[in-house]
Amino acid sequence: MDYLKKLQNRYFFTLSAFYAYEGLMELSATNIIGKEEADKNVEEMNKFNNFFGPSKEALRVYFLLELAKLFDASDQSLHIDKIINFTQSNIGRLSASDFAEFSQDRQFVEELVKNYRGINNDDLQHIKSLISQHANTIQDLKTYRDKYLAHDDLIKVDVKLTQENIKSLFEVIKKVLNLFSSKTDHSTTMYNHIEDRSKDETKRIIEHLRRFEPYRLKEIEEQYQKELESYRK
Repeated sequence: MDYLKKLQNRYFFTLSAFYAYEGLMELSATNIIGKEEADKNVEEMNKFNNFFGPSKEALRVYFLLELAKLFDASDQSLHIDKIINFTQSNIGRLSASDFAEFSQDRQFVEELVKNYRGINNDDLQHIKSLISQHANTIQDLKTYRDKYLAHDDLIKVDVKLTQENIKSLFEVIKKVLNLFSSKTDHSTTMYNHIEDRSKDETKRIIEHLRRFEPYRLKEIEEQYQKELESYRK
């Protein structure tokens, strides 16, 4: 459960970063919001290019690195394979009695124990099959991580990662995490709100700058004029 909670938190932040990045890109996309709005947003972001330029790149690198880490296979790190292998090795300790001992402080624990089914080898095989269906995309992501992000190889290899590829991997992780949590803890997590919230908050930052930055600059100018007049006197 500790492993699962850590993976859920990492997934949440990685998905939030992805949609924040996508939101920033959409704010300058004429085919999505129209040329007039896009031009105004680009103009505003260019005023703070030393922030928005690195921020967009930082978000992109972050979600790609974290997404690749979630599909790693190292024995020393925490990832999807780790929790699959750990569960398979300890499946005998995921019984209803183990769940009852672990859940003593929960409400309606007797009902939860009564309906507890636990995870089994068929579930694990289903998870492995789900991941293997995206093996090529996962390999492309890892190659891109190694060649372009973790290192800046002089001789690059051609790696094609589309927006749909990335979203399909996020969907796989969501299904895997929710299968684990529903089977072992009677809980699932809804992640549907993350796209709307991340994009809305990103949009509101630009709107705030467009609406209120002129007033702030005007206040600075007025304060400067007052100080200048006072100095002259």
